[in-house]
Formats: sequence, C-alpha cells, structure tokens
Amino acid sequence: MIRGTQSSIFLFSRRLHVRLSSDFPEGAPFFNSSQGIQISKNTFERNETGDRAIDPLYPTFGLGFGGMLILRDPAYSKLVKCLTAALDDSARRPAIARAMMQSDLWGAYDQLYVKFLPDDERALGERRKAVLDLIGRLIRRVALTDGEIEALPNNYAAAVSQRSFPDVFAKNGGWIEVEWVMPRLHDSAAGYRRVSRVFLKPSNSPRDVNKFLNSLPNANGDATRTGLDGVALVTQLILIDSHGNLQPASLTVEAQARLFSRNHNGNPASSKVCEISRKLLLESQSGGLVEEDEGTPSYWGGYRFAEGQLRDQRWGEPVQAKLRTRCAACHGEDLKRIMTFSIARPPHTSVPAVKRLNATETEAADLDISVKRKQQDFAALFQYFR
Repeated sequence: MIRGTQSSIFLFSRRLHVRLSSDFPEGAPFFNSSQGIQISKNTFERNETGDRAIDPLYPTFGLGFGGMLILRDPAYSKLVKCLTAALDDSARRPAIARAMMQSDLWGAYDQLYVKFLPDDERALGERRKAVLDLIGRLIRRVALTDGEIEALPNNYAAAVSQRSFPDVFAKNGGWIEVEWVMPRLHDSAAGYRRVSRVFLKPSNSPRDVNKFLNSLPNANGDATRTGLDGVALVTQLILIDSHGNLQPASLTVEAQARLFSRNHNGNPASSKVCEISRKLLLESQSGGLVEEDEGTPSYWGGYRFAEGQLRDQRWGEPVQAKLRTRCAACHGEDLKRIMTFSIARPPHTSVPAVKRLNATETEAADLDISVKRKQQDFAALFQYFR
C-alpha cells in the first residue's frame, strides 16, 4: 500500500454489528420491517476492510455514529497518528493515489464538520475539531494541479473493454446523456462530491431526439412504455485542485447498466454493476473497477454511496441484503423502473424539458459544483487553500 493512504483506509475499516435480510437464511428468525423487507431479530458481526464503494465513517444516519467510533480510544490516537504521519510525509504520491485519498478524506471532512448531538459534542467535540483540522490540512496537501486532474485516466474504458459494459461515451454508440429535474438524489446523497451521469439507449434512432426525450416523462419511469433498450448510470469524482477550485475528474467510481429485452413482457432487465476497488486502482489493474454479481452482500438502502447510512428505524443497525434486493428497492422486482423519470408531480403542473447533454462536456458536474460551492462545509474547507 502506498504510504499515507493508511489514514484514508482507516476511515473505513471497522467491525460492525449488522442485521441480515431474509436473503440470508442463516439470519433467521426474521421480522417484517417498516422498510418492506424481512430483517433478522439478531445482530451479526461484520468486519469491513474499507476497499468498497462507500463513504467513510459509515454508518452515520445523520447522527455522526461513524464519526464517534473513530473519536473514541483506541481508534482516536491511531487515526491522529496516521493523519500526522501523512502530513509529515515528504514523498510525492502518484496523482491517482492522491485523487482517491482526497476524495475519501473529503467525505470524512463533511461528516465531521457537522456537530454531534449536545451530549456527544461535549464529550467528543474537541477531538472532532482536532481531526477535522488534520483532515483539512491533508486534503490541501494532496490536492492535484489542473494538469494532473486533466491527465487522470478514463478508467470507464477498462469496464467497456474488460467487463463488457456499454460504451456510453462512444460518439456513434447510440447512447444519449440526459438531465431532467436536477440536482440528482444520488449527488445530494454524496454531498455533491461526485456526479452521477445518466445515459439512455433508444431502441431505434429517433428522427427528432428532443421530441423523443420529452415523451419519456409521460411513461412515469416504466421502461416498457419508453422505447428504450437500456439505461446507464456512471458516477465520477469531483476533486479540489491545488488552488481550491472544484474540478470534475474522469475517474469513475461506480457504473450501473440495465438492458431491457425487446420483448418486455415477463422478461426482467439484465443488470451489470461495477464498483471501485482502491487497491486495484492503485495497482493499475482493470481500471480499479470490479464487477459485482446480484448475490453480492450489500447494505440495503436507496443509494450506493449512502451505503450503511439508511438504517431500520426500529433497530438502528445497518441491514445487509443482496445486491439484487438493494437494486429492486428503487427499480422494482423486474428492474424496469427508471428513477430519472419516476418523480411524482402535482397535477396540472408544467413539466420541465428533458435536456440532451454533450457527453464530452461536464454540464452535470458543473451544476453539482455550483451547489457545493455554496455549502458551509466547503466554505470552511476552502480556508485551507487560502
């Protein structure tokens, strides 16, 4: 492991108590939860190593639980030691390692920026502020220049060539990048530190692309009524450059693709998911993207990068389910619901136009950047760049 990344990985690795969904029979007995799935009455221990497509300091659930775990001994002293060593390290790390390290540290900074509940803040507030300062300084220390960000690899290309993912960026590939009702929930769940890009594949090349796109909201997200062969979601990093400016990066940390059968009736969508492995990315293997099958254990929740944050209200522990179950929670049992157009709208209201984006540009990221710039957590972090 590259020296200095230990402080980043430390923010992820932990031993958790989780509950199992009925996807795992060994979790019995189960109860019916308020979230619509069966959850084990007992808890089970799970060791997380951190090399997954999740945010640091999970689970948080808005109350800072993950942050409090690392601010208590013995974790606190180890974390401070790792962060201090990384700040003192004069070695120049590769740009790709610094990019991932900054992204992970940034997620931790945003989590720790929010004060705990009063009792917890009185007990841990000084430690929270001390770690926040170390992380802010290290985020500045590892920042990339404009040129380094521009030169980062397009690792999605590896998913296309090695994982048989659709080439959504190909000029004549038939895929169209779109936006409708922005910003996206995926992006807000990620604190606007990442941008999710939505691509659509029409079954036939439409004569009037704008007319076709603006017919899609009428289907209310039902893929059987859209005339689409597939949808894809590509999530890429936003980074802070050495001047404190927010910049979109070409590094993909998650890719999802769902392809629909021409005969929609009774045929579920086929689904492919790739997620980042920091270890493989730093070793330049397969672009760092690992394909996950439908049986992969995953925390149940609405958004991948909020994994572990959505917890059952009755019990409080993160709930582990299979990847297929997690996807079905948003996209239906047949995976044919298109969330981009599954937005409830009051009757008799005007429908915003569906906009076609240029996939070679950064329009979706630019919108997220404009939102992030206005947030208090980024304003505080920006002070380290002045």
